[in-house]
Amino acid sequence: MRVMGIPHGFRLVMPRVLALAIAMPLISIWTSMAAMAGGMFAADLALGISPSYFMQSLPRAVPFVNIVLAMSKSAVFGVLIALIACYFGLKVKPNTESLGRGTTSSVVTSITVVILVDALFAVLFRGVGFR
Repeated sequence: MRVMGIPHGFRLVMPRVLALAIAMPLISIWTSMAAMAGGMFAADLALGISPSYFMQSLPRAVPFVNIVLAMSKSAVFGVLIALIACYFGLKVKPNTESLGRGTTSSVVTSITVVILVDALFAVLFRGVGFR
């Protein structure tokens, strides 16, 4: 790639960042829908709340702005995770020890950054969605 004059960031990093920026909100939607279905099932079994009443009351309990914020956060987390993984991936030497060390460092750094950025989001948007 160096000989052809193609920058690493354009050919290797950008597709991964875009892929995770798209995939993370989709995963977030999927897991949120599964959680809502589980909550609706549990409310029906344990509390006798009908699924239609559950779905009717859901917009009052969870404002739409919270859903938009969750999707935005997941896209930001996807970009951050991809950038961190690419940073450590591009530093890996061609041996298994370096690969293991780079993978471990990437995962630990990603988890730490996601927790810190989530805390930052919590502070910045603490009043969003409340009535």
